[in-house]
Amino acid sequence: MTLSNRVLKRISPALVLVCCLTGVCLDSVSAEERQPESAVKASVDQKSKQQEYEAMLYELGAFPVRRLRSVHQDPRNPGHITFLTPERIEYNGWLYPDVVRSKRYLNESEKERYGIPKAALPFERYLSFLDIETYEQTKDPLLQNVIQFTFKELYDRNVKSEHPGDLLKAYYPSEKWDFYFLRQLKKEPFSGPVAARLYQRYRARVVLRFLTPPESGQDEYLASLKRLLTEPGLNASYRHVVFSLLYQWDQEQYRAEYRKFLIQSTEQAPEWPDRSRMNRALLEFGGEDCFAVVRRSLVNDPIYEVRTGILDDLQELKLTHHFLDEIQLLVLEKGKQCRCAYVFGNEGPGKNDGETELSRTLRNLLLAARQQQGLSEVSEQKIQNSLQSLHTMKLKRIGRPLRTTSGERAPAQEL
Repeated sequence: MTLSNRVLKRISPALVLVCCLTGVCLDSVSAEERQPESAVKASVDQKSKQQEYEAMLYELGAFPVRRLRSVHQDPRNPGHITFLTPERIEYNGWLYPDVVRSKRYLNESEKERYGIPKAALPFERYLSFLDIETYEQTKDPLLQNVIQFTFKELYDRNVKSEHPGDLLKAYYPSEKWDFYFLRQLKKEPFSGPVAARLYQRYRARVVLRFLTPPESGQDEYLASLKRLLTEPGLNASYRHVVFSLLYQWDQEQYRAEYRKFLIQSTEQAPEWPDRSRMNRALLEFGGEDCFAVVRRSLVNDPIYEVRTGILDDLQELKLTHHFLDEIQLLVLEKGKQCRCAYVFGNEGPGKNDGETELSRTLRNLLLAARQQQGLSEVSEQKIQNSLQSLHTMKLKRIGRPLRTTSGERAPAQEL
């Protein structure tokens, strides 16, 4: 055996383990040294972005609440303003540009120092602020302010583009911001054929809301509407827009296809106003297969306005007697909980339990249905039972004792 082999054999296994661990530790230390460098870079990048967004807000004419005199700041809610009106005047710690211009939160010397009021910006400059894609990826609150204030300035100052639809250059699909694109585009209305061309150019789904029924001689436009029926990626709400226009153009040709679409897609439409219109169309078509969809919507739709819209349509079309079982479920508050799409302040139907807010609407509907001619005895009895249940539920809610059929108070029940 050679000397080198004898030396290797005498090396302690423990020493080998120590060497290995030392190497691992050194690698860990190197990794830890590298990690702060990337963290610092990310922090610097984020700070740079925040400064960029703040510069945009100042350019728009917004102003941070933190720089206001203390008399305007809410001591109980730092970073927010003291105000007594329901009108929203600040957002994420910044005053809206129109508030800075019109209200007296800054004195004359402050306005002079910050160059307030700011003049309106060119349309293209406003457009550059609408970075919807980055917001959807980061949810940055300052960028949210930039976008929110930009849309408000475009709307309030009535800033228009050189060509209709130029706003769509900044379009990016977003449930949060689609409404603002739609509102602004309504200030520069264009024809249905122009809307179809803009959609093909920008693939901006909101512009489909501006489609119109085809007219005689608009063959190219009609063909584009037909292509949209099979357009991949369009949800049920936008597909309904196209179907309803084609149905208006030729009811005989599209009746069966439109009816089938409504039965299959009404409950999947993401926008509640579209679900309301689709339920109305189902009621007008009639038939048990159509009514079955509306019955489910009446007790399951999560939006209060959809349910009340159905109830209004039932009364107008004199179809209440087909839905008495579902109405009884609503009377007993056994439908799924719903909420109000529009809630102002702290009150409003559906703020907490939208379902309980249906009682007055249901009562008026049942009273009107009771006057309808030709009701069967079964329907009359169901209407009477629902009216009695409404009265009973009301007494329970206000904590008043119920009375037996003989007029005596019923014994209190244990909860």
